[in-house]
Amino acid sequence: MKNMKQARQQGFTLIELMIVIAIVGILSAVALPAYQDYTVRAKFSEIFAIAGEMKTSYTEYQMTTGDAPATVAVAGIDATPSSVLVDSTAITADAIVMTLQADSDLGSEFDGKTVTFTPTFETETDSTTPITTWTCTSNVAEKNKLPSNCRG
Repeated sequence: MKNMKQARQQGFTLIELMIVIAIVGILSAVALPAYQDYTVRAKFSEIFAIAGEMKTSYTEYQMTTGDAPATVAVAGIDATPSSVLVDSTAITADAIVMTLQADSDLGSEFDGKTVTFTPTFETETDSTTPITTWTCTSNVAEKNKLPSNCRG
């Protein structure tokens, strides 16, 4: 009786390796742009942290005086916050406007663009009533790179 052991295949065939490489290539082609958009949106958390402080100062001034502040200095807001993403801040037409500057992660499409935070008052026609919400808007062209609450 002969020993009928078959030789066992070891390793991967060329076609299996090519399939794996193709799958990795397709996944990276889809994942890399999504990851880049995610990192840009994550950078905006710094902008929203600065905006949170500004909205608090704005609200305190508005609740104390009954009027919206005319300038950032009146509201106690720093016109040039210590951030690599925010170039300057201003108050115009009852809104807080932040002018962005590009850093290595954000890219040039954000340079000089603005993010505007507009308060909504309890009674829309009366700015002496308490602020109920803040609306975020921006003139950045690529809305998919903005946080979801600022794409409107």
